[in-house]
Amino acid sequence: MYLYIDVGNTRIKWQYRDDKSLLNDGSLMVENFMEIDFSHLAEIKKVLISNVNHSVVLDKIKESLLSFGCPIIEASSQSNQILINDYEDVGSLGVDRWLTALGAWKIHQKALLVINAGTAITVDLIELDKQEKPHFKGGMILPGVAISMAILNNSTSLIDVEIGVCKYPSVNTTNAVTTGIFTAIQGAVNLVCKRLPASLPILLTGGDAQTIYDQADSDWKAKIVLEDNLLFEGLALLNI
Repeated sequence: MYLYIDVGNTRIKWQYRDDKSLLNDGSLMVENFMEIDFSHLAEIKKVLISNVNHSVVLDKIKESLLSFGCPIIEASSQSNQILINDYEDVGSLGVDRWLTALGAWKIHQKALLVINAGTAITVDLIELDKQEKPHFKGGMILPGVAISMAILNNSTSLIDVEIGVCKYPSVNTTNAVTTGIFTAIQGAVNLVCKRLPASLPILLTGGDAQTIYDQADSDWKAKIVLEDNLLFEGLALLNI
């Protein structure tokens, strides 16, 4: 039995798997990390962790796993036999981006663009070299939906809204803000896609993936494939 843990900026998520299937999963807000408890799990052979948060959160997770006496492996962004990392400073690459790319490659085995819509939105490219070896080429980082909303709400005296409907032109402030945020995200991806082959698959994953997809126009939706749990698939790939 294996435990895969994703410690993100906003949430801690986990999956409990055997060699073939998902047995259990769960999540909680990072701010509640002191409540983490895996005592309900019967057995753990190995733990693999993706962490982009503070070390105090990771320390608490490790403490909660001591009774299992199993190896606890924190994933890194180093190149491996599966995917080559072309980032200039591998240590500065968020391991969540790397694992998401690994998961995307595991499933599709081809060049592609992967959009991870979390606290931040990353748009990363996997390309094949002349020897057909896959490379993580990096990409770009955008403010996520919640960050963009918070910036406008906190920085302007007349805006205090939640997510509305993406529609241009908008005749109320809620929809105008929503339209600005989601059009900016969609537009950024469209500009990237103009530089890439039209046939390149585009994957959309992460906590806000469904929300972004629902607010997109029909042409954009036709180009996008929604994928769940790519990061966990990347962790599982490291466990082979």
